[in-house]
Amino acid sequence: MCEVIVLSREEVKSCLPMSDAIKAVTDAYKAFAEGQVEMPAVQHLDVAKYRGEVDIKSGAAENFGLIGTKIASGYYDNPKLGLPPGFAVIILLDLKTSLPLAVMDGSYITAVRTGAAGAVAASVLARKESKRVGVIGSGTQGRMQVLALNELFPLEQVKVFNINKVNSEKYAVEMAARLEVDVQAVDTAQKAVSNVDIVITAVPSKKAMVMDEWIGDGIHINAFGADGPGKQELDPKIMKRAKIVVDSLKQCRVIGEIQHALKQGLIQESDIHAEIGEILLGKKVGRETEEEITLFDSTGLAVQDIAAANVVYQLAQQKDMGQRVKLL
Repeated sequence: MCEVIVLSREEVKSCLPMSDAIKAVTDAYKAFAEGQVEMPAVQHLDVAKYRGEVDIKSGAAENFGLIGTKIASGYYDNPKLGLPPGFAVIILLDLKTSLPLAVMDGSYITAVRTGAAGAVAASVLARKESKRVGVIGSGTQGRMQVLALNELFPLEQVKVFNINKVNSEKYAVEMAARLEVDVQAVDTAQKAVSNVDIVITAVPSKKAMVMDEWIGDGIHINAFGADGPGKQELDPKIMKRAKIVVDSLKQCRVIGEIQHALKQGLIQESDIHAEIGEILLGKKVGRETEEEITLFDSTGLAVQDIAAANVVYQLAQQKDMGQRVKLL
């Protein structure tokens, strides 16, 4: 018999608190660094006619005993139709038999595990008493990144910039209430990243929004918007000054923020300090001084989705949640 659990977004949400997502992502990065994960290249499909894009990420994770595939879309005209700007679905299979185990909403998992990834990176790359955060982008990731950081750091101030001022102001009101800290909407990207400890970039940009001369000593940057060919958020000159850590060098050099600095010859692959899992395992060091600039280039790994989806799947089984569908 083959029975599959189907889980809605609300059910997924009830099974994945941020604290659990942070632990799951930490485990995922370690497993990747230990060679326990097999991941083919991300499949990227541009649907230009409808201003959309679709990414397919898959992987087999020996430590979790799972195969996972996520199909995630970004359709930027959807809000005009009253629809979400994108959606994701995750499918889990048993690694030993390939039998399907679960089908679940992947949009919330993607949002939470990506936010968690920023917190995990900051935990070893940012200054320990980081309190001030500058955010470029007031969307889902602009929120999730800060919510995750708040789990690990004593945040006191957040500054946010979005090209749409109304969205920045909405963000400030909402996040101030959720975090109970000072949250300010600012009118330039430079103001957002000035006099902060951690910078978060989370926009689907194809040109630099944060310039080299704006980044002071000691800042940590979590760069999350560049996850496809041509995408860019940072001035490539920043790479020459920063200690660069990636989630996957193989992936980031093609679709991550470092793609531009590599193409321009500003850095070489040998200049990349580490993959984040190597630091978490103690194979390489994280931040070494209060003055150094650190940068985490994240493109998102299938194993993060697998690890977070596994947390949801295990808890859903315990709580007898979701719809059961017999396929065989």
